[in-house]
Amino acid sequence: MHNIFKLAIFAVKIVTCTANTEKETNLFIKSDIPPLVIVPGIGQSRLEYRYKSEGDSSAYRQLWLVMDNMIANKSLYTDDMKIQFDPVTDEYKSADHVDIRPYDFGGVEGFSILDPKYPQTDKFIKLVKNLESVGYIVGKSLFGALYDYRLSGPTNVKKFGFFADLQNLIEKAYNINGRKAVLLGHSLGTLISHHFLSSYVTAEWKKKYLECYVSVNGVYGGTVESFSYTAAYRKWIVPGITLEESYDAVKYISPLYWNLPNKYGYDEENDVIAEIPSLNVTITSKNISWIYESTGRLDLLAAYNNVKHIRDELKAPGIKTYSFTCIGEDTLYKLVYNYTSPDKQQENKDQINDSDQWWKHEGYEVFGNGDNSANPKCLKVPLLWRELQEQPVIWKEYTGADHSGILKDDRFWLDLRKILVGDASDDEKEL
Repeated sequence: MHNIFKLAIFAVKIVTCTANTEKETNLFIKSDIPPLVIVPGIGQSRLEYRYKSEGDSSAYRQLWLVMDNMIANKSLYTDDMKIQFDPVTDEYKSADHVDIRPYDFGGVEGFSILDPKYPQTDKFIKLVKNLESVGYIVGKSLFGALYDYRLSGPTNVKKFGFFADLQNLIEKAYNINGRKAVLLGHSLGTLISHHFLSSYVTAEWKKKYLECYVSVNGVYGGTVESFSYTAAYRKWIVPGITLEESYDAVKYISPLYWNLPNKYGYDEENDVIAEIPSLNVTITSKNISWIYESTGRLDLLAAYNNVKHIRDELKAPGIKTYSFTCIGEDTLYKLVYNYTSPDKQQENKDQINDSDQWWKHEGYEVFGNGDNSANPKCLKVPLLWRELQEQPVIWKEYTGADHSGILKDDRFWLDLRKILVGDASDDEKEL
């Protein structure tokens, strides 16, 4: 089962190390390195919680992610992590009875591994160790900008302090090191970083505090995976919960609407992202709103419309940019609802006849080429920025690494090392 949260948990790719990589890194240790601020992807920031009834002096406990709790206490994920959404203000917040916050903002412990008891929840440990091997020190030259992935849509990140915190963190990195910082975003972290650069800080501020922006598998064109969780029922990662409970738990995760397929990642006329044969309906990035409007889910329609102007605009970050992407992995391209193969039509006849309730069933998944989350066109959106900004946009694509596996890939590390401590200072240099 492909789903957006596999990136946080199960997408562990075993990468074969190139010969002598560990020995080579020790030769590049420098004290004069640009500070690095990392904005991780969706689901990759640890979250902690406490109940409001316990009082302000009570300790926070880890919520996302504790693998054992998924089985022992599923209500943490079906009830305590539920999201409240205001369709008028486009604001998202936690349930009234609980306080939830990201763990270790500014550090790396909160995103290096989600559940230390389970090594498969590691995404960033190898990259952090590689950075430390060339002289990076957590809290001095290496920082993490963690956030509550459930609530971090375009409105919340500006209105409730994350962008201010990110700006302060970059300024702190600059002041400690006496030189400009590098901002690195991965997956959803690229949408957040790009929005920060293109709509929140000034050109003067970027010139003073930032050396460059590193985008890693940026999902600027949107993904069918995000669409799949808002369009219809789809199983979430928590074991033992129903399709309806899964849907209720994820339908208000605000970045999903930000990351819906848009016209820059999908041809509005020809790239079909969903079909409902029983209703003779075809969905592209142009008519996604039909999905919510026709089924009476007007709150989701508001969530879609509230960020449509952001999905539709093409803005450059206004800073020197390195963009790294991957292809060659099975990637969700399309969902077919109320579909069953001829040999199972009798078995699934109730689903076929229930055409008005098509969205209460999982869709049949069709896959194509990509990084296992985004298609190649989506990943190539940064190339369009070359016409919109004076600063260079340097783009590189790998084959054989996936959306999260790139962070452990030796080829990516060697290229990133060149940017940080090597010889990639030439604006026109292709890595």
